[in-house]
Amino acid sequence: MHSGHPSTARDGVTVSIIVKALNEEKHIAACLESALQEVQGVDAEVILVDSLSTDRTVEIARGLPVRVVQFVSSSDRNCGAALQLGYQYARGDYIYVLDGDMTLVPGFIRAAMDYLDGHPDVAGVGGKLVDSQVLNLADKLRVAYYDTLSEEQDVAVLGGGGLYRRVAIEQVGYLANRWLPAFEEAELGARLLAKRWRLVRLPRPAVTHSGHNENSYQLLMRLWRIGRIEASGTLLRAAFGRDWSRQALRACWFVFAAPVIYLAVLLLTGIGVRLGAPPVPTLLASLLATWGGAWALLAWRKKEGREALLSLLAWHLYTAGALRGFVRRVRDPGEPIAARVLK
Repeated sequence: MHSGHPSTARDGVTVSIIVKALNEEKHIAACLESALQEVQGVDAEVILVDSLSTDRTVEIARGLPVRVVQFVSSSDRNCGAALQLGYQYARGDYIYVLDGDMTLVPGFIRAAMDYLDGHPDVAGVGGKLVDSQVLNLADKLRVAYYDTLSEEQDVAVLGGGGLYRRVAIEQVGYLANRWLPAFEEAELGARLLAKRWRLVRLPRPAVTHSGHNENSYQLLMRLWRIGRIEASGTLLRAAFGRDWSRQALRACWFVFAAPVIYLAVLLLTGIGVRLGAPPVPTLLASLLATWGGAWALLAWRKKEGREALLSLLAWHLYTAGALRGFVRRVRDPGEPIAARVLK
């Protein structure tokens, strides 16, 4: 066991690495092998949560010393449910969250464990995510953020995974909301911060990330098609009336961008009409001024007009998706998930 860490781990397990995967046969071997290598010398377990893959993901995983659990029903699978399913089986005092298209950078988990041991008010520690390919706006934003990370930083969410203290997770009830198709780490961060825990990102590489081969438009359309774009509304509905609602609102600010601009359009139109301007031309001019101004500002910041236009489209889709997610019935986020153990 790594010296200096708790000796009271559940069933002797200090670290649980939860890997979520769906059709990751190209990456899963490297992912799992990096996890196993990282916890050598530590009482640990690696749990692969398979979302009913139809390729060789499970076959490859069965050839490695990891536990493989799988959803029984395809209707249960989503990002939040995958993490929560892994948590149902995890026994470690520390829990690391990892995607199947990532590989761990050697030494990070030990560094994260040392940091948590030295900072009892910190619930989770993450590091830099290193993208192996940069193809869309989301990739570019991640790269830009991590390029500026030169010292440890308190954050509201550990996007891209991190190591969590189990006692902190137990205090807030569950690891991930099983009904969230996305933003599960943002929801966890909101709950932890509301209980006065801290989340910290260290200025050292934690994982390498392969990702999807898609441009910004393809990414946006995929998120809409599979329903992940509705997750912000589900998150806001779940947070309504809770002590972490303010943090949830901050995490989902983008769903309000388009409505705020349309409100500005109405205000400008109303002012123009009251001053005697004709309604329809005033409305058109207000639309052009507000959305044209928003596009110009984004184009200046992103240094690319096409990406700015896609951002405006994304604002509309996220607002529409949030409305769909918000009206859905709130269900118990920690409700047990039916699963089978394959190995």
